[in-house]
Amino acid sequence: MQNFFQGRRNDCVASKRLGLIGLFSPSLSLSFMSSEQPVILITGCSTGFGKSLAREALRGGLRVIATARRLEAIADLKEKGAETLLLDVSDKPDELEKFAEKAISAFGQVHILVNNAGYLLGGAIEENTPEEIQAQFDTNFFSVINVTNAFMPHFRSQRTGTIVNISSQGSYLAISGAGIYSATKAALDCLTQTWADELGPFNIRAMSVNLGAFRTSVASSNSKGPQNTIQDYEAAHDWHKMFQERSGTELGDPNKAARKLLDLVTLNTEKSLPVRFALGDDAVNLIRKALKQRLTELDEWQSFGIGTNVDDMKYEGAAW
Repeated sequence: MQNFFQGRRNDCVASKRLGLIGLFSPSLSLSFMSSEQPVILITGCSTGFGKSLAREALRGGLRVIATARRLEAIADLKEKGAETLLLDVSDKPDELEKFAEKAISAFGQVHILVNNAGYLLGGAIEENTPEEIQAQFDTNFFSVINVTNAFMPHFRSQRTGTIVNISSQGSYLAISGAGIYSATKAALDCLTQTWADELGPFNIRAMSVNLGAFRTSVASSNSKGPQNTIQDYEAAHDWHKMFQERSGTELGDPNKAARKLLDLVTLNTEKSLPVRFALGDDAVNLIRKALKQRLTELDEWQSFGIGTNVDDMKYEGAAW
């Protein structure tokens, strides 16, 4: 299969010497783009960021496969031209393989897979039951593995593809009041980084998107509190209460964020994607602050961490 993004680069470079140019860049008209637009499949399109991403992808001329657990929740996307399919990301791997075959048959291929489906489990870690914790990891982490693996043979056979995993700034911030949620996103970031290394030889890109706070339904209808509460955890309860009360007043515009993300993933393949991409003014600044704090801590305590080598052995930069 001819690489769409490389062809798009060749079309655009004659019109403008560019470093970065994307789907919604004002300097790029759709007339520059291939007559066969890439296919993007997005999970969790019934509300929130997934809905915004599907709408903006359609507006940008991409061929969209939108999924949800209820088709009526994405009927508006079908009216706008999307292919809509039922999908419960927690289905068994064999069911997901059947789904992947059906999705691929819609347009003959899938170029971009966006793993967006998920929810937030609030509460202090001690308050979360084993069942709640397992369910959170099943949806936010294990389902991403299973859905992506269902499409992996297709991507490898095509020797191209882009995997986008929707994560959160919480993976860096380790939020008190959403610790298990933060842990699922940290695990997702690590998974994505490993995929980027493993799949690079096949020209398959993988990127984790650390979202900031956006005006979506995550706080009002896509989050859950613990079944049992422990009064001692006032700070965790205060955060979750604040999180829900601020629903609808968040800093970020999900439609603008969707356009930024689509700009990035539709860049030419000469520009590799960032493995971890902070999206949102708050995410960029808070993650930068968190990373600086980690470096400061590393430097402060390094004297206790080094000097552990076997005698006459020197560290020379290898991971193992």
